[in-house]
Amino acid sequence: MTVPGGPRTDPLGGLTLVHVLGALRLWTRLGQTPSRGADRPTCAVLDGPTPDALLADVCARAARAGHAPATVERLREAWVALAPEARLRVAAPCASDLPTWRGRPAVQVDGTTCGAAVGAMLLAAGDPVVALALETGVALETGVGPGRARDATVDAPAGASSSSASSADATVVAAASGFDALQRHLHRGTTRRALLGVLPWPRRLGTPPWGLAREARCGGVRYRHVVVDVADRARTAVLAERIEACLRQGVPVPLLTGGASRTGWATAVPRHVVLLVGVDGSTWRVYEPSSGRFLRVAASGWAVPRRRDAWGGWSRPHWVLVPR
Repeated sequence: MTVPGGPRTDPLGGLTLVHVLGALRLWTRLGQTPSRGADRPTCAVLDGPTPDALLADVCARAARAGHAPATVERLREAWVALAPEARLRVAAPCASDLPTWRGRPAVQVDGTTCGAAVGAMLLAAGDPVVALALETGVALETGVGPGRARDATVDAPAGASSSSASSADATVVAAASGFDALQRHLHRGTTRRALLGVLPWPRRLGTPPWGLAREARCGGVRYRHVVVDVADRARTAVLAERIEACLRQGVPVPLLTGGASRTGWATAVPRHVVLLVGVDGSTWRVYEPSSGRFLRVAASGWAVPRRRDAWGGWSRPHWVLVPR
Protein backbone atom coordinates (compact mmCIF):
# COMPACT_ATOMS: atom_id res chain seq x y z
CA MET A 1 0.00 0.00 0.00
CA THR A 2 1.33 3.38 -0.90
CA VAL A 3 0.62 6.94 0.05
CA PRO A 4 -0.95 8.71 -2.91
CA GLY A 5 0.89 11.47 -4.74
CA GLY A 6 -2.70 12.08 -5.97
CA PRO A 7 -5.41 11.55 -6.79
CA ARG A 8 -6.26 15.18 -6.27
CA THR A 9 -9.93 14.49 -7.04
CA ASP A 10 -11.81 12.19 -4.72
CA PRO A 11 -12.92 9.00 -6.46
CA LEU A 12 -16.56 9.25 -5.40
CA GLY A 13 -17.83 6.96 -8.13
CA GLY A 14 -16.79 3.76 -9.84
CA LEU A 15 -16.18 0.19 -8.79
CA THR A 16 -13.80 -1.17 -6.19
CA LEU A 17 -12.42 -4.64 -5.58
CA VAL A 18 -14.26 -4.87 -2.26
CA HIS A 19 -17.56 -3.97 -3.95
CA VAL A 20 -17.17 -7.10 -6.06
CA LEU A 21 -16.07 -9.22 -3.12
CA GLY A 22 -18.95 -7.93 -1.01
CA ALA A 23 -21.45 -8.79 -3.72
CA LEU A 24 -20.00 -12.32 -3.82
CA ARG A 25 -20.16 -12.48 0.02
CA LEU A 26 -16.44 -13.16 0.24
CA TRP A 27 -14.59 -12.16 3.41
CA THR A 28 -17.69 -10.55 4.87
CA ARG A 29 -18.11 -12.47 8.15
CA LEU A 30 -17.55 -10.24 11.16
CA GLY A 31 -15.29 -11.23 14.03
CA GLN A 32 -16.17 -11.42 17.68
CA THR A 33 -16.98 -8.33 19.73
CA PRO A 34 -14.54 -8.13 22.66
CA SER A 35 -16.11 -9.12 25.96
CA ARG A 36 -16.67 -6.26 28.39
CA GLY A 37 -15.22 -8.43 31.10
CA ALA A 38 -12.02 -9.18 29.21
CA ASP A 39 -8.69 -7.65 30.16
CA ARG A 40 -7.86 -4.67 27.95
CA PRO A 41 -4.86 -5.28 25.67
CA THR A 42 -3.90 -1.57 25.76
CA CYS A 43 -3.27 0.75 28.69
CA ALA A 44 -6.44 1.31 30.73
CA VAL A 45 -5.16 3.46 33.60
CA LEU A 46 -4.06 6.75 32.05
CA ASP A 47 -6.52 9.00 33.90
CA GLY A 48 -4.39 10.02 36.85
CA PRO A 49 -2.92 6.60 37.71
CA THR A 50 -0.60 6.13 40.61
CA PRO A 51 2.92 4.99 39.63
CA ASP A 52 2.26 1.60 41.18
CA ALA A 53 -0.98 1.18 39.25
CA LEU A 54 0.67 2.07 35.96
CA LEU A 55 3.53 -0.38 36.55
CA ALA A 56 1.07 -3.11 37.55
CA ASP A 57 -0.87 -2.55 34.32
CA VAL A 58 2.30 -2.66 32.22
CA CYS A 59 3.49 -5.91 33.79
CA ALA A 60 0.06 -7.53 33.54
CA ARG A 61 -0.19 -6.70 29.84
CA ALA A 62 3.32 -8.03 29.20
CA ALA A 63 2.32 -11.31 30.82
CA ARG A 64 -0.89 -11.47 28.78
CA ALA A 65 1.18 -10.84 25.63
CA GLY A 66 2.90 -14.15 26.40
CA HIS A 67 6.22 -13.10 27.92
CA ALA A 68 7.94 -15.37 30.39
CA PRO A 69 7.92 -14.38 34.09
CA ALA A 70 11.66 -13.65 33.93
CA THR A 71 11.04 -11.15 31.11
CA VAL A 72 8.22 -9.48 33.04
CA GLU A 73 10.51 -9.13 36.05
CA ARG A 74 13.20 -7.53 33.88
CA LEU A 75 10.58 -5.17 32.56
CA ARG A 76 9.76 -4.17 36.13
CA GLU A 77 13.44 -3.49 36.82
CA ALA A 78 13.93 -1.50 33.61
CA TRP A 79 10.84 0.61 34.36
CA VAL A 80 12.48 2.12 37.43
CA ALA A 81 15.22 3.73 35.31
CA LEU A 82 12.82 5.35 32.83
CA ALA A 83 11.99 9.04 32.84
CA PRO A 84 8.27 9.87 33.26
CA GLU A 85 7.85 10.71 29.56
CA ALA A 86 9.48 7.45 28.52
CA ARG A 87 7.24 5.52 30.90
CA LEU A 88 4.20 7.01 29.21
CA ARG A 89 5.46 6.04 25.74
CA VAL A 90 6.09 2.48 26.92
CA ALA A 91 2.76 2.20 28.74
CA ALA A 92 0.64 3.93 26.11
CA PRO A 93 2.32 4.45 22.72
CA CYS A 94 -0.91 5.86 21.26
CA ALA A 95 -1.49 8.51 23.94
CA SER A 96 0.33 11.33 22.13
CA ASP A 97 -0.96 12.84 18.88
CA LEU A 98 2.67 13.00 17.69
CA PRO A 99 4.21 9.65 18.71
CA THR A 100 7.96 9.28 18.74
CA TRP A 101 10.48 6.54 19.39
CA ARG A 102 13.92 7.64 20.62
CA GLY A 103 13.08 11.19 19.60
CA ARG A 104 12.15 10.30 16.01
CA PRO A 105 8.60 10.52 14.60
CA ALA A 106 6.76 7.21 14.24
CA VAL A 107 6.45 7.31 10.45
CA GLN A 108 6.52 4.59 7.81
CA VAL A 109 9.89 3.83 6.22
CA ASP A 110 8.71 4.23 2.63
CA GLY A 111 5.64 4.08 0.41
CA THR A 112 5.25 0.32 0.84
CA THR A 113 5.46 -0.04 4.64
CA CYS A 114 2.30 1.67 5.88
CA GLY A 115 0.90 -1.73 6.88
CA ALA A 116 4.12 -2.64 8.67
CA ALA A 117 4.15 0.70 10.52
CA VAL A 118 0.57 0.07 11.64
CA GLY A 119 1.51 -3.44 12.69
CA ALA A 120 4.45 -2.07 14.69
CA MET A 121 2.29 0.47 16.54
CA LEU A 122 -0.33 -2.22 17.15
CA LEU A 123 2.30 -4.51 18.66
CA ALA A 124 3.73 -1.76 20.84
CA ALA A 125 0.28 -0.72 22.08
CA GLY A 126 -0.42 -4.24 23.31
CA ASP A 127 3.06 -5.36 24.36
CA PRO A 128 5.13 -3.17 26.72
CA VAL A 129 8.21 -5.32 26.09
CA VAL A 130 8.10 -4.35 22.40
CA ALA A 131 7.40 -0.73 23.37
CA LEU A 132 10.37 -0.72 25.76
CA ALA A 133 12.62 -2.12 23.02
CA LEU A 134 11.45 0.62 20.64
CA GLU A 135 11.97 3.32 23.24
CA THR A 136 15.29 2.22 24.73
CA GLY A 137 16.91 -0.27 22.34
CA VAL A 138 16.89 -2.90 25.09
CA ALA A 139 15.55 -6.37 24.26
CA LEU A 140 14.41 -7.97 27.50
CA GLU A 141 13.27 -11.26 26.07
CA THR A 142 14.94 -14.21 27.80
CA GLY A 143 12.38 -16.86 26.85
CA VAL A 144 8.94 -17.29 25.39
CA GLY A 145 5.83 -18.11 27.35
CA PRO A 146 3.03 -20.50 26.33
CA GLY A 147 1.41 -19.46 23.07
CA ARG A 148 4.14 -17.06 21.98
CA ALA A 149 6.28 -19.68 20.29
CA ARG A 150 3.18 -21.02 18.52
CA ASP A 151 2.34 -17.56 17.20
CA ALA A 152 5.83 -16.70 15.99
CA THR A 153 5.68 -16.77 12.20
CA VAL A 154 7.99 -13.98 11.06
CA ASP A 155 11.60 -14.34 9.99
CA ALA A 156 14.40 -12.98 12.10
CA PRO A 157 15.86 -9.63 11.10
CA ALA A 158 19.29 -9.46 9.54
CA GLY A 159 21.94 -10.09 12.15
CA ALA A 160 19.63 -11.84 14.63
CA SER A 161 20.96 -15.01 16.23
CA SER A 162 19.75 -18.36 14.97
CA SER A 163 18.18 -19.12 18.35
CA SER A 164 15.76 -16.23 17.88
CA ALA A 165 14.91 -16.96 14.25
CA SER A 166 12.03 -19.33 15.02
CA SER A 167 10.52 -17.39 17.92
CA ALA A 168 8.82 -14.12 18.68
CA ASP A 169 12.09 -13.06 20.31
CA ALA A 170 13.04 -11.93 16.79
CA THR A 171 10.31 -9.29 16.91
CA VAL A 172 11.69 -7.83 20.14
CA VAL A 173 15.22 -7.90 18.67
CA ALA A 174 13.94 -6.02 15.62
CA ALA A 175 12.15 -3.49 17.84
CA ALA A 176 15.37 -2.91 19.77
CA SER A 177 17.00 -1.98 16.46
CA GLY A 178 14.43 0.77 15.99
CA PHE A 179 11.02 1.54 14.52
CA ASP A 180 12.33 1.32 10.94
CA ALA A 181 13.89 -2.09 11.58
CA LEU A 182 10.69 -3.39 13.15
CA GLN A 183 8.73 -2.24 10.10
CA ARG A 184 11.04 -4.09 7.73
CA HIS A 185 10.86 -7.17 9.91
CA LEU A 186 7.05 -7.14 9.93
CA HIS A 187 6.87 -6.37 6.21
CA ARG A 188 8.79 -9.56 5.51
CA GLY A 189 6.34 -11.49 7.66
CA THR A 190 3.17 -10.05 6.16
CA THR A 191 4.27 -10.54 2.54
CA ARG A 192 5.69 -14.05 2.67
CA ARG A 193 3.40 -16.84 1.43
CA ALA A 194 0.73 -14.20 0.78
CA LEU A 195 0.16 -15.06 -2.88
CA LEU A 196 -1.99 -18.21 -3.15
CA GLY A 197 -0.62 -19.22 0.25
CA VAL A 198 2.70 -20.21 -1.29
CA LEU A 199 4.48 -17.39 -3.09
CA PRO A 200 5.71 -14.11 -1.61
CA TRP A 201 3.61 -11.01 -2.21
CA PRO A 202 5.45 -8.40 -4.31
CA ARG A 203 6.78 -6.00 -1.69
CA ARG A 204 6.32 -2.99 -3.96
CA LEU A 205 2.56 -3.60 -3.66
CA GLY A 206 2.66 -3.09 0.10
CA THR A 207 0.79 -5.31 2.53
CA PRO A 208 -2.12 -7.58 1.53
CA PRO A 209 -5.04 -7.60 4.00
CA TRP A 210 -4.77 -11.33 4.61
CA GLY A 211 -1.03 -11.08 5.30
CA LEU A 212 -1.57 -8.25 7.74
CA ALA A 213 -4.38 -10.17 9.45
CA ARG A 214 -2.17 -13.25 9.81
CA GLU A 215 0.58 -11.33 11.61
CA ALA A 216 -1.35 -8.58 13.41
CA ARG A 217 -1.71 -8.86 17.17
CA CYS A 218 -2.34 -6.63 20.13
CA GLY A 219 -1.54 -8.41 23.36
CA GLY A 220 -3.48 -11.66 23.11
CA VAL A 221 -5.87 -10.34 20.43
CA ARG A 222 -5.58 -11.84 16.94
CA TYR A 223 -7.37 -10.54 13.86
CA ARG A 224 -9.31 -11.55 10.76
CA HIS A 225 -9.84 -9.43 7.65
CA VAL A 226 -13.28 -8.20 6.51
CA VAL A 227 -14.16 -6.27 3.35
CA VAL A 228 -15.90 -2.87 3.59
CA ASP A 229 -18.34 -2.05 0.78
CA VAL A 230 -19.28 1.60 1.26
CA ALA A 231 -22.29 1.14 -1.02
CA ASP A 232 -23.85 -1.19 1.56
CA ARG A 233 -24.90 1.37 4.16
CA ALA A 234 -26.67 -1.13 6.43
CA ARG A 235 -23.53 -3.25 6.65
CA THR A 236 -21.20 -0.30 7.20
CA ALA A 237 -23.46 0.80 10.08
CA VAL A 238 -23.09 -2.64 11.67
CA LEU A 239 -19.34 -2.51 11.09
CA ALA A 240 -19.19 0.92 12.73
CA GLU A 241 -20.87 -0.50 15.84
CA ARG A 242 -18.42 -3.39 15.91
CA ILE A 243 -15.42 -1.11 15.43
CA GLU A 244 -16.53 1.28 18.17
CA ALA A 245 -17.12 -1.63 20.56
CA CYS A 246 -13.56 -2.77 19.92
CA LEU A 247 -12.11 0.71 20.45
CA ARG A 248 -14.01 1.20 23.71
CA GLN A 249 -12.60 -2.11 24.95
CA GLY A 250 -9.06 -1.00 24.17
CA VAL A 251 -8.68 -3.06 20.97
CA PRO A 252 -7.17 -1.01 18.09
CA VAL A 253 -8.50 -1.74 14.60
CA PRO A 254 -6.35 -1.64 11.42
CA LEU A 255 -8.13 -0.18 8.38
CA LEU A 256 -7.10 -0.34 4.72
CA THR A 257 -8.11 2.56 2.49
CA GLY A 258 -8.06 3.39 -1.21
CA GLY A 259 -10.03 4.89 -4.08
CA ALA A 260 -12.24 3.60 -6.89
CA SER A 261 -12.12 2.89 -10.62
CA ARG A 262 -13.13 6.42 -11.50
CA THR A 263 -9.52 7.48 -10.97
CA GLY A 264 -8.05 4.29 -12.45
CA TRP A 265 -8.19 0.63 -11.55
CA ALA A 266 -4.91 0.93 -9.68
CA THR A 267 -6.78 3.02 -7.08
CA ALA A 268 -9.72 0.61 -6.82
CA VAL A 269 -7.81 -1.68 -4.45
CA PRO A 270 -6.45 -1.11 -0.93
CA ARG A 271 -3.60 1.41 -1.15
CA HIS A 272 -2.91 2.53 2.41
CA VAL A 273 -3.24 1.28 6.00
CA VAL A 274 -4.15 3.29 9.10
CA LEU A 275 -4.93 2.31 12.70
CA LEU A 276 -8.10 3.23 14.59
CA VAL A 277 -7.08 3.47 18.24
CA GLY A 278 -9.84 5.04 20.32
CA VAL A 279 -13.05 7.02 20.69
CA ASP A 280 -13.02 10.75 21.43
CA GLY A 281 -16.60 11.95 21.76
CA SER A 282 -18.21 11.41 18.35
CA THR A 283 -14.88 10.88 16.56
CA TRP A 284 -12.36 8.08 16.20
CA ARG A 285 -8.64 8.67 16.74
CA VAL A 286 -6.59 7.41 13.82
CA TYR A 287 -2.85 6.76 13.53
CA GLU A 288 -1.82 7.77 9.99
CA PRO A 289 1.67 6.36 9.35
CA SER A 290 2.76 8.54 6.41
CA SER A 291 2.55 11.65 8.60
CA GLY A 292 3.19 9.88 11.91
CA ARG A 293 0.24 11.72 13.48
CA PHE A 294 -2.98 10.82 15.22
CA LEU A 295 -5.91 12.43 13.44
CA ARG A 296 -9.66 12.25 13.93
CA VAL A 297 -12.58 11.06 11.81
CA ALA A 298 -16.28 11.51 12.55
CA ALA A 299 -17.63 8.07 13.38
CA SER A 300 -20.95 8.77 11.71
CA GLY A 301 -19.34 9.44 8.31
CA TRP A 302 -16.46 6.98 8.33
CA ALA A 303 -17.75 5.10 5.24
CA VAL A 304 -18.91 8.15 3.24
CA PRO A 305 -16.52 8.49 0.28
CA ARG A 306 -14.53 11.64 0.82
CA ARG A 307 -10.84 12.34 0.62
CA ARG A 308 -9.46 12.44 4.18
CA ASP A 309 -6.06 13.17 5.65
CA ALA A 310 -6.76 10.48 8.25
CA TRP A 311 -7.10 7.93 5.43
CA GLY A 312 -3.69 8.95 4.07
CA GLY A 313 -5.27 11.11 1.37
CA TRP A 314 -7.56 8.34 0.09
CA SER A 315 -11.33 8.50 0.02
CA ARG A 316 -12.83 5.33 1.42
CA PRO A 317 -12.24 2.28 3.60
CA HIS A 318 -11.71 -0.96 1.68
CA TRP A 319 -10.84 -3.54 4.32
CA VAL A 320 -10.83 -3.71 8.10
CA LEU A 321 -9.20 -6.08 10.58
CA VAL A 322 -11.41 -7.13 13.50
CA PRO A 323 -10.79 -9.56 16.38
CA ARG A 324 -11.25 -13.23 15.58
